[in-house]
Amino acid sequence: MKGIRSFLALSLLLSLLASAWSPASAALDISGILEKKGPRAQEVFRRPTISRVSELPRLPVSPRQYEFLLDHPRLSVVLARLCDPSLDQYSIEVRPDGSSHVNDPAGLAGDVEPLFAGRNSRVYFITGQYELLKMKFHGRMVLAAEYSGTGEGPPVKATTTSYIRIDSAVAGVLAKMIAFLFPQKVDARIGRFSNAVRLVALAVHDDPAGVYRRLAASREISPDELSAFTRMFLKSSRP
Repeated sequence: MKGIRSFLALSLLLSLLASAWSPASAALDISGILEKKGPRAQEVFRRPTISRVSELPRLPVSPRQYEFLLDHPRLSVVLARLCDPSLDQYSIEVRPDGSSHVNDPAGLAGDVEPLFAGRNSRVYFITGQYELLKMKFHGRMVLAAEYSGTGEGPPVKATTTSYIRIDSAVAGVLAKMIAFLFPQKVDARIGRFSNAVRLVALAVHDDPAGVYRRLAASREISPDELSAFTRMFLKSSRP
């Protein structure tokens, strides 16, 4: 199992995050989606150690463009690093089955599995490892991303609901310290990635040609993904 801090790297970075507190919409049947994954995934949703709901109300992209960023995680992570140099540590490997492995050289990593792709919504199951107080904590996350707009164009309202369950057992004073520190760490990470997502949305809206050049120069994006980016952001921006 591998990284809660990195969990939030994807969650985002392909959606993410400010701070508002309400559950995922009733229209998204998370429990039903998780049935196919089994009891370990259902337990995260039903008995989370911590849960967070985050909203970005006015992203300057269309619903289709936002969906493109969600469904192209490697491109989105590279673009987030270009927009926010503090994210340079993160790397991502997208596997043939559609799952992803996100890695932070500081010793954190996470495996992200898409479970559901519907109209204006995505659900992911993530396993990982997080280091706090020089101890490694194994955990699981269910992440539901929902997004909506007023039409074909911007803006988009994006809502991400995260259910996190820590599997490592601790007791006594240490347990109380973890219960106090862990939510603070999660909230700080959410704020950081919220800013990165805003920067990505602004970049593709304000200067899609410049973003294309930077992605091409990075040599991390395949020709097929660059062509898909052109179709989504450059051609759609022409009069």
